[in-house]
Amino acid sequence: MANASDFVDRVSRIDGIVGCVLIRNDGKKIAQSLDNPEAYTELMQSSNSISADVMDSIGFSYCRYVSFTQENFDEFYMFPIENYLLGVVKLAECSLETMLETVYQLIGRVSTGGAEGAY
Repeated sequence: MANASDFVDRVSRIDGIVGCVLIRNDGKKIAQSLDNPEAYTELMQSSNSISADVMDSIGFSYCRYVSFTQENFDEFYMFPIENYLLGVVKLAECSLETMLETVYQLIGRVSTGGAEGAY
C-alpha cells in the first residue's frame, strides 16, 4: 500500500465497516474516513494505555484489539499497529470473523510485526 490514506481507504471498503481513523500513539491523526474522528481518538489513546497496563500486570505479550459497543449497537474496534492505532466502526450485523480476518490481512501488509507485534 502506498500510504496511510490508501490503507484507511481499503479498511473502509470492508463490507460492514462504516469508517475508520488511523492515529499515532501520541494522538496525532494520520488519516480517516469517519466524519467525526475526534470522537474516537481520545478513546483510542485511553484504551491503548489501559490495555498496556493490563498486559503488563497479567503478563500478556500483546493485545490484538479492544472493542466497544455504541448506543446504536454499532461496534468500535481499536487495533494497535506498532506505533499507531487503527479505530474501526463496524455495523452490528456485519460478521465479526470476516471483518477481523480482513483487517488483520491488511495490517499484515503494512506492519513489520503483524497484529501480534503490536506492543
